[in-house]
Amino acid sequence: MASSNSWGIEHLSKGFRLSPKRQLNTPMKNKTVRNKIKDLVASITPYDQLEKDHIESICNWISGDAEIFRIQKDAVPPKHLVSYSLVVDPIHEKLLLFDHKKAKLMLPGGGHIEINEMPLIAAKRELKEELGLSLETYFPHNNRTNNQTEPPFFVTVTQTAGISEPHTDVSLWYLFKEDSAKFFRTDGEEYDKEFDDFHWLSFDEVLSSPIEKFDPHMHRLIHKIKKFNS
Repeated sequence: MASSNSWGIEHLSKGFRLSPKRQLNTPMKNKTVRNKIKDLVASITPYDQLEKDHIESICNWISGDAEIFRIQKDAVPPKHLVSYSLVVDPIHEKLLLFDHKKAKLMLPGGGHIEINEMPLIAAKRELKEELGLSLETYFPHNNRTNNQTEPPFFVTVTQTAGISEPHTDVSLWYLFKEDSAKFFRTDGEEYDKEFDDFHWLSFDEVLSSPIEKFDPHMHRLIHKIKKFNS
């Protein structure tokens, strides 16, 4: 039996679920938003069998009744949605990556999707909060419309690393186009809280570096960009 100060979380055999008492004190799950997010994920063209498997498992997870949005740092619930805001210079084939303080990895910008927030809105919000940027989305070899129902380019399911409480990130990767020679803000409060430094790295530099320096799916992401651009 959960205690009164346990944030109303009941541990079930398949993870954590909000208790009915806790649900009364949180925004109601918006089935319309959940279905929209599931449809976005389902519309992604997978790069390989692993992404195909991730798409299927994410859609099944969203279709269930587990909470999909993070409601408490760092791991409540222990599996939740994240939007990556990956800035790409497609002309020079470069990525903007950051030395992430908690993860101890070089990662894109981004963050957790708020309750009932659409993933692209979350990615744009994080981009603005962390870097002060408002950029157009980039979809290799395709003219996508820049609206909140635009699907991510890539999806992954990853067990986190670093110093935060272990949890599983269901990451929706959005790409944003920018010139790597341009200046962006690195003195904001959110930037200082999240990152130690930044790097514009070429695709080949990332691919020639050990994957242990990055998100474990970073090499696959670059290969997918190259495939869609070919």
